[in-house]
Amino acid sequence: MVTYPRKIWVVRHAEREDNINRGWRKLEGSEGLASDNSMLSARGKQQARECAQRFKNHDIAHVFASPYDRTVETASTIVAGKNLKVKAEPGLCEALYLCEKPPGFWSNEQLAEKFPLVDLDYVPVYSKYTLPKEGYGDDACVPRVKSTLSQIFSRFEGNLLLVGHGASIGAVHEVLMEDFKYVGQATVSEFEETAPDCFRHKYSSDASHLSDRRNLRPW
Repeated sequence: MVTYPRKIWVVRHAEREDNINRGWRKLEGSEGLASDNSMLSARGKQQARECAQRFKNHDIAHVFASPYDRTVETASTIVAGKNLKVKAEPGLCEALYLCEKPPGFWSNEQLAEKFPLVDLDYVPVYSKYTLPKEGYGDDACVPRVKSTLSQIFSRFEGNLLLVGHGASIGAVHEVLMEDFKYVGQATVSEFEETAPDCFRHKYSSDASHLSDRRNLRPW
């Protein structure tokens, strides 16, 4: 049984290599990655470590991440040492009009080979093959994110951490506070669930933990 109140933290993945390097697919470590699945940049890895410091003393019961490399690596870095597994959830992935068809993320088994903290026992709300059809535009993912959140919130107790993308995090804000809101990379938003389906917005896109707050791409 879920007890209230509880915290819901939402983090956008850290900076991706293709944000700064159009030739990223020629780099070591990009082998097998689809065009929509860039890895983190060196700056992004540092941002993820700074996110980990922010959450060092926070009580997190479960962490969910979109199954892309950049989101899973961000989530894995944050919870390393916390005795937590990262639940890879396609329902939190980017707006589908920005993705390959089907989206180019790995299977859970492949993800776990790269990121050992991936939870192989987690049964996701969606798979890459059952994601619903969506229209053009970032807000087209709102119904899918709403369905994903509803199941996550009812199935899992305690404080939750969600790691997603610009569009999917905007959709989280739409679902929880009726205001689609873009946030910067590696920033933190916080909500408090005070009762079933009752949420209090605490803050959005906080970057106070980051040493370099330039160009966080809040769109």
